Amino acid sequence: MKAKLQEFALIAEIVGAIAVVISLIYVGLGVRQNTDAIQVANHQALVALDMDKNTWLRDPAFAEIYENASQNIEELSPIERLQVMTFVADTLNAWEFAFITYNNGAMEDTIWNGWDNYYRSELKTEPFKVFWNEGGENFSPDFNFYVESIISEPEE
Repeated sequence: MKAKLQEFALIAEIVGAIAVVISLIYVGLGVRQNTDAIQVANHQALVALDMDKNTWLRDPAFAEIYENASQNIEELSPIERLQVMTFVADTLNAWEFAFITYNNGAMEDTIWNGWDNYYRSELKTEPFKVFWNEGGENFSPDFNFYVESIISEPEE
């Protein structure tokens, strides 16, 4: 009788261990699905921010102001300059969001690389250079360091 009880206890331990392994696999799959969902949501949020930015450029009057700013920002009126600087700030805020999201592991490399390359190209334009020189320190320290490292890279 005692031997049978020990056999049942051993079988119960094995079944329990198998159940724990199965539940850990299930939890792991759930975490992975949740991570995927977060990455998709973050990408959608970034696209929404970009669409807001594009709304500015769909306005012909602003598009002309922005084009003028790209040629010589000093020729803008104070109101036009404010509009352009607000547009640039919105764009840099979106880049900072992407940067933080990526560094927190909530954005895939391929998505990050596309956005990052786009924002890097914007950083080379006159409005972005002027804005960054005047207000770049207002962003998070890590993002500020990242942008400063890009600015200090030699031109290709």
